[in-house]
Amino acid sequence: MKRQSNISTALTLCSQILKPLSTLSFLTVSALLIGCSTTPLHTSDTSSSSGTEQVPNVELLGQLQLPTGAKIINERTLILGAGDSWVGRITMEVGKDTNTAYSFFMEQYPRQGWTLVSAVRGANSLIVFTKQDRNATIEIRDGSLAVSATAVLTVTPRPTSMAPQSGGLNAAPIAPINPSAPGRN
Repeated sequence: MKRQSNISTALTLCSQILKPLSTLSFLTVSALLIGCSTTPLHTSDTSSSSGTEQVPNVELLGQLQLPTGAKIINERTLILGAGDSWVGRITMEVGKDTNTAYSFFMEQYPRQGWTLVSAVRGANSLIVFTKQDRNATIEIRDGSLAVSATAVLTVTPRPTSMAPQSGGLNAAPIAPINPSAPGRN
């Protein structure tokens, strides 16, 4: 009887010690989970197990459009801010037809007020746009039979001191170095 009483006392003592610890552990784990949550990049349940998202959130990207059917690759995407003033990088799968993605950016972005600065078309295409206080660079990489083509859209802030005057870029020509100039060997 005395032994059973000692066990009962030990169990009561252990439960009194462990109860505050389990509550503290629960609160700690809950705080960590809440702190690790992020804003989803989609407005519907179209996510797949491959870490891509089908429909970007309008509140997150503002009026900036992505090609139809583009799938954002979350692991390679970083968005800072939201709405029409976000900056960062969006990496997306654009399917097998890179011509469609290239045409989309070249046609749609000027309609949204972006000014084309430069465009190079090839296996790795590069398009550069500017708009008020932001720059957008789009790199489109051809895919293969097994790998979908990707596009990387990088939006960066543009310093106001670099804003074009009268609609053009300001660039001063650089004179070539004269190898026979005095002081050159």
